[in-house]
Amino acid sequence: MTVQHVAVLNWRDRSHPRAGGAELYCEQVAQHLVRQGVAVTYLTARIAGRPAVEQRQGFRVVRMGGTFTVYLAVLVWLWRHRKHIDGVVDSQNGIPFFAPLAVGRRVSVVLLIHHVHQRQFAEYFGWPMRWIGRWLEKTATRLVYGHRPIVTVSPSSRNAIRRELRLKGRVFVVPCGMDGPDVPDVARRAARPRIVCVTRLVPHKRMDLVLEAVAKARTVAGDLELHLVGDGPELDGVRAHVKRLGLEASVVVHGRVTDAERTAVLQTAWITVSASTGEGWGLSILEAAALGVPAVALRVAGVQDAVLDGRTGVLVDDESQLADAIVELVERLRHPAEATAWASRAWAWSARFTWERTATRIRFVLDAEAARLALHRPEHRAAGDVVTVVELTGSALPDAKDLRMRCRHTDIWSARGDRLVGLIHGADEVDALTVLQRAGVQPSEQVCVRLRVGRPHDLLEYA
Repeated sequence: MTVQHVAVLNWRDRSHPRAGGAELYCEQVAQHLVRQGVAVTYLTARIAGRPAVEQRQGFRVVRMGGTFTVYLAVLVWLWRHRKHIDGVVDSQNGIPFFAPLAVGRRVSVVLLIHHVHQRQFAEYFGWPMRWIGRWLEKTATRLVYGHRPIVTVSPSSRNAIRRELRLKGRVFVVPCGMDGPDVPDVARRAARPRIVCVTRLVPHKRMDLVLEAVAKARTVAGDLELHLVGDGPELDGVRAHVKRLGLEASVVVHGRVTDAERTAVLQTAWITVSASTGEGWGLSILEAAALGVPAVALRVAGVQDAVLDGRTGVLVDDESQLADAIVELVERLRHPAEATAWASRAWAWSARFTWERTATRIRFVLDAEAARLALHRPEHRAAGDVVTVVELTGSALPDAKDLRMRCRHTDIWSARGDRLVGLIHGADEVDALTVLQRAGVQPSEQVCVRLRVGRPHDLLEYA
């Protein structure tokens, strides 16, 4: 069973002045679902200067309500159009849209969570708003969504969903895609060591720590400079901190720029730096990696998934280590051979992730839920996140595309050289063998089957 018309719900779209990674994710998914033959309506809040209805990249954008009233407006729209849509991607940016209340049991709903906001509510709101936000994200979400499937962007976010929110549905890791060049090009980097940070300027990004680390690093690497690209409520505070540290001559604050201008600045970078207290994925780090730019970052949730420590960047355990890590990596990158090696590894890692694959994975989760609902089959099983990695080798391997058709919607198969690799979700090794047998795959002299329980990195390696 395949969904035909999907509603993507997100409180902002990319036209919003404070749009970030969540908006990019939703719009890229919408765009690639359209390419796969799915009709998409993107529901979001009104913003000044943009029309209420707009066509973009093949999907329809419908804007309604304001920052908070958008949630009620979208629910009304869903209820009125519930017979004309068969899938919903419901983005929880702290608070979800509670789509099941409007569409009932007939429509497939996937809850999209980039990261858990329980701690951030305390950073942005006072009492009682912080309590209300936490209750809506955790208790209300668990009551309304029940066993509906959940999509998140990293193993770190999956762990937080289980540990902090305790939601009941199965959690599928579907990381962000990347749009990068075919090969990395270190020839475009600046003549002097340059850090480029592309980020929203909000409190949890901790740009004050980045500035202080750069000031300290310049006492050793005196030619180091920093370029900040992005906008947000902390913009004036960042500029003031630059002056306090006496960095006006070595720090450029670009503010909000076009996508082309952002890429042009990022291509001149030697490294990027993150001092964020936690991310869903670390999209800006992977965007830099797609251009061959390694990272120095704190080892925190999300970021630790986006950086391969020692290969595509350097992770540190404490903010006091940022400056030393910056100096060490910059000194290594002064050597052309080292710069090329780091750039090649960063690019190769980012190239594993594509928006087409991201959209396809979400569509498969929607299809699996639609099939379950069509059979009126209740979900009684306790949510479990065990994943089994299957490796098939031999002289008589099945075709990967054919195997995908014979297995469950949520199972992933890909050809890797002379082997087929699969991720079987919600199954241990014994259950995985049953799945293979139902798909017509049996161990034999011509087909060797290897099974092992998946690790967090496997969810990114084979996603």
